[in-house]
Amino acid sequence: MNKKLVWDIPVRLFHWLLVLCLFGQWLTSEVLEDAMDIHFTIGYCTLGLIIFRLIWGFVGTKYARFNSFISGPKTMMVYLKTIISKQHTLSIGHNSVGGMILPAVIILVGLQAISGLFTSDDVIYSGPYYDSANAEFQEWMQWLHHNIFDVLLAIIGLHLVAIGWYLVFLKHDLTGPMFDGKKAIAQKEAIEDSQLFKAILLMCLVAIFVYWLVEINPPPIEDGYYY
Repeated sequence: MNKKLVWDIPVRLFHWLLVLCLFGQWLTSEVLEDAMDIHFTIGYCTLGLIIFRLIWGFVGTKYARFNSFISGPKTMMVYLKTIISKQHTLSIGHNSVGGMILPAVIILVGLQAISGLFTSDDVIYSGPYYDSANAEFQEWMQWLHHNIFDVLLAIIGLHLVAIGWYLVFLKHDLTGPMFDGKKAIAQKEAIEDSQLFKAILLMCLVAIFVYWLVEINPPPIEDGYYY
């Protein structure tokens, strides 16, 4: 069969932009010096990506929607048993197990981005809502922000292992379709287009919301706050 479109452009852009954002957050936090202003900016972009993908999971194309791949425990167990068997059939979109990685990543990265709004580098830079929170809440957000990334690293590691397993043992490339969006499927299983107009409109609305959230909505620091 000829390759047909499965992953729309918004899904592919989200995937690779999120990779770049997570790498950029690690780089500006752990490697580069005096880059916390960039770190916060990347964090706001990451929050926008998460909000976009969350909404796109309900209004996007067929295989981008959560209801196309989120399954119950029984379906997941059956799929796990078939991975190493000759009866294994490859999924068109996300499989029932791998599909659970996306909601987990959305939740964890979302929590990390939100907690970043309430954190500070204890030197110069702080999130837009840091000064509006009490010390206990600030400390909790700081802990959440730093420790979630370790969990994300573990998930990323499992994801890479799964990609390697599929490539070596199942002879199936999971990375290629995330570049061109295509898989060898029947025409009736493919999506017609990437619904770019809807995606661009949604992207603009999300960008406006994030700008409002981090630039307009944060409460001003009261006079005499530092005295």
